[in-house]
Amino acid sequence: MVKGIPQFSIPLPKQIKQIKRTRLTTSAAISVIAALLISLFFSVGFYSNIQLKLSDYMYGGGAPLNNIAIVAIDDKSIQEIGRWPWDRGNFTALIGMLEQSKVIGFDVAFFEPSLEEADNRLAEAVAEAGNVVMPVEYTRFDVDRGRLIGKDIMEPIPQIKEAAAALGYINVITDKDGITRAANLDIEGSYEHFAYAVLKQYLRRPVEKDQRYLINFISKPGAYPRYPFSEVIDGKYSKEEFKDKIVLIGATAPDLHDEYFVPTSSGKAMPGVEIHANTIQQMIIGKSIKPAPDWLTILIIFVVAVAAGLMVSYLPIWLSTLLSAAIFTLYTFLAIIVFSTGTILNIVYVPATVIATYTLNMIYFYISEKKSRQKVLGAFEKYVSKEVIKHILDNPEKLKLGGEKRTITIFFSDIRGFTTISEKLTPEKLVHLLNEYLTEMTNIILKNNGVVDKYMGDAIMAFWNAPLDQPKHAERACRTALEMEKRLKELQKKWTKEGVPPLEIGIGLNTGPAVVGNMGSYDRFDYTAMGDTVNLGSRLEGLNKPYGTRIIISETTKKEIEKKPFLVRKLDRVMVKGKKEPIMIYELVSTKEDAKGWYSDVISHSESGLELYFKQKWSDAIKEFEKADKIREGGDPPSKAFIERCKHFRKEHPLKDWDGVWVMKTK
Repeated sequence: MVKGIPQFSIPLPKQIKQIKRTRLTTSAAISVIAALLISLFFSVGFYSNIQLKLSDYMYGGGAPLNNIAIVAIDDKSIQEIGRWPWDRGNFTALIGMLEQSKVIGFDVAFFEPSLEEADNRLAEAVAEAGNVVMPVEYTRFDVDRGRLIGKDIMEPIPQIKEAAAALGYINVITDKDGITRAANLDIEGSYEHFAYAVLKQYLRRPVEKDQRYLINFISKPGAYPRYPFSEVIDGKYSKEEFKDKIVLIGATAPDLHDEYFVPTSSGKAMPGVEIHANTIQQMIIGKSIKPAPDWLTILIIFVVAVAAGLMVSYLPIWLSTLLSAAIFTLYTFLAIIVFSTGTILNIVYVPATVIATYTLNMIYFYISEKKSRQKVLGAFEKYVSKEVIKHILDNPEKLKLGGEKRTITIFFSDIRGFTTISEKLTPEKLVHLLNEYLTEMTNIILKNNGVVDKYMGDAIMAFWNAPLDQPKHAERACRTALEMEKRLKELQKKWTKEGVPPLEIGIGLNTGPAVVGNMGSYDRFDYTAMGDTVNLGSRLEGLNKPYGTRIIISETTKKEIEKKPFLVRKLDRVMVKGKKEPIMIYELVSTKEDAKGWYSDVISHSESGLELYFKQKWSDAIKEFEKADKIREGGDPPSKAFIERCKHFRKEHPLKDWDGVWVMKTK
């Protein structure tokens, strides 16, 4: 043994063979265990939603059949014919223009009677055509052992029901993630599916009928030719245009709310009538799509696991890594190719098998060798800071429930009249607007080193000075509020150009002690702040509405920023709901550098009016508030509120022991 030089024992041939056998056996065992675990996850449906999302990308790339046409109840038709619902004479005229079509499918409800003469004429036209499929709709579903049973049906009025060649239910049922991927053709009930009923009229023969019939959507919404309803009845298209075709009539106008997201949506919803068109086309072609059988998926999982394990066991690390990546990639391409044959291969668990098997084997081989152990530790240090690991190890209690008392500045903001705004927008536009607003406001909070505690619908809760100490935390919060107000004005101009109602917000700020830490259950908890300081901050935000202000701060916050470059106006002495003692509240008007010329005069007159108001000198107070209201561009909402309050007290004097406190009876 030579001093200073590491010594290694050289294995004998038998030892080498034993090492290889042990390595192979262990690798095989790891691979089988990985395959068993992943097969178990697959069997119980873990992450099945990811499989659905990934397989959605395979849809599309097809072309519509030329024997399917859509007569669209679109915006153009509504503008020309008039407000929906239309006079049924329009539908009678439409059937006349479609007399050479092979099947007419109405995805339009005729569940309520209109004028008797118009209803009878429509029924006569339907009966004379002899090929019209009318819709019904289930309003409730029961589930029996996983099978849908349709209940509470809405049907066409009797004369139209009797005249129709067939009836079919038009219910579009979406998956839990809001995506429509299948037609429920075999719901147990009184009627067949609408698309199935239309196709039976067209083919005059039965077709495949599953409860969950996966639809192979051919392309993005709008692939099928759409003929505006108004143009068809005006004779812009000849009757030969629809000869021997399946013609579907349905709503495509967004305001009629018959749209659904499908795998090929790319952010654009597909009208229900086009979903029926896709379903009919697939049944005509006769090539359904189905997930690969479970036994086949499990078999592939085991084969891939063993192959990956053998590669890691026998090949160099760089080569086994390259081949594992190749298997991953090739399988994905194989899934795309097989999809075109009508089978959906699992593209979550099989690739996960490659990753899991490779990872588990690599971990084993590293841990099993002392020299490799140091390399593993070195590799982990590149990804995880030593200080972070040490902090967690030294302070494991930080991962438990509990908190600490700290002085914080709490922030609450809320959108004014959000319910009214939401009623004017489609769900998609509303979500986009809210996300854009929350993103912009959150960026400002984070820029000023605040902690976003949570979103409560359109409301934001944030705080400063936790978990780390932050000097000038009240100043940071006030700057955040003013920057949000400034940014909101810029967004309002943009939204106005886009035809979106502008958002107005109220903000409340309060500084004081609170308990900050992990709150919740032992299984799940959030880092948040609790206490009276937080509750008061929420109440202050709500006070903006009666005063017409944007930002209200408490007296404690005002004291923290007294020597800072902010313009603050004394607003009122109030008793908020849930508090036993009155508090003085202030409006945060602006930074001094951004202040307009009339700000100081408005503040001066309104605060003078407030002092006179507290002294019950109503007429003198009104004069001061009127001056403030006239000076401010567009008027001063707080002054207007106090003018009305003074006029009220001038007629009905308050009690003798009145101390100027205004009691808020709502939150």
